[in-house]
Amino acid sequence: MPRPSPVTDVVKSLFGGEARHAWSLDELHEAARVALGGADYSTVFRAVSAMEREGAIRRIDLGDGKAHYEVGDDHHEHVRCDSCGQVAEVPGCVLEDAAAGVQNSTGFKVTSHHLVFTGLCPACAETPSEL
Repeated sequence: MPRPSPVTDVVKSLFGGEARHAWSLDELHEAARVALGGADYSTVFRAVSAMEREGAIRRIDLGDGKAHYEVGDDHHEHVRCDSCGQVAEVPGCVLEDAAAGVQNSTGFKVTSHHLVFTGLCPACAETPSEL
């Protein structure tokens, strides 16, 4: 049994206490470093990996080249701002009917899917773009 780790405890509390989506490893490392006055990146990585193996969190791809993680409770899609990178949850599954259609037309048993919408968040949409 692994020994208790303050870093692991902080990472777990970040997922449990924050109403936030899509933590990157860099963001988790920075939050743990601030909370503890220092934290090793590899310890944060091991904590996240263990939580993912246990099914407590899941990895999501938001199309920015980084792995992101969130609590693995319910399936939903995401929307990411092209300007500032803000991520929001799209409630529910907007592809439920499409997945059934793909399954019916191909014979594949669809086991998962992911979709990331991109656009501009309300704040960035109000800011005039510079030419």
